[in-house]
Amino acid sequence: MTIPGRGDLSPRHKHRNWRQRFAVAAVVLAVAGLGFGSYELFDGGTAASPAVLSRCPSAAPTPPAQHVRLTVRNATLKTGLAADVAHQLRQRSFTIGKVGNTLFRGKGVATVQYSADRSEAARLVAAQFDGATLMPVDGSKTLELDIGPKFRALVPVAQADAAERAILNASSPSPSVTPSPTCTPSAAATTS
Repeated sequence: MTIPGRGDLSPRHKHRNWRQRFAVAAVVLAVAGLGFGSYELFDGGTAASPAVLSRCPSAAPTPPAQHVRLTVRNATLKTGLAADVAHQLRQRSFTIGKVGNTLFRGKGVATVQYSADRSEAARLVAAQFDGATLMPVDGSKTLELDIGPKFRALVPVAQADAAERAILNASSPSPSVTPSPTCTPSAAATTS
């Protein structure tokens, strides 16, 4: 039944957009899949799945001896000696930290003060001098060179290289890593 002037009174038929509904459903499924995948990845999965153990941390590597920061000090009255020696040691691939003067006057060619964790680096520094004295000190991360009044020049590069090879070959092997129930040893740790 139609009323004149009012048009059809039956409800309008809505056009259903199936493509839009399909796109919304696909997005919802993708988000749900990503959420489940993230849960499996970060939570370790269900109790039935085998747990994958992470790698054990390797023993803390000590920096290469020549990359340990060396403090160079002038223990003489000669101006600029510490800067000159520091420059020469940089050319031999040593890492130089502070350069300056010491309050105490030296007696020999050079004195290398070092803590126990810097002993190899101290031997490498001392090998650059003919007649250097090694002096262990307390603490850690200490490597200091005091240039004395008997210093004339660094040893030749060939002699220093030979001494360096001997020192590095005589160095002790790195400590091995003990596996624990929560990690597996790395390949490098198991081969040593």
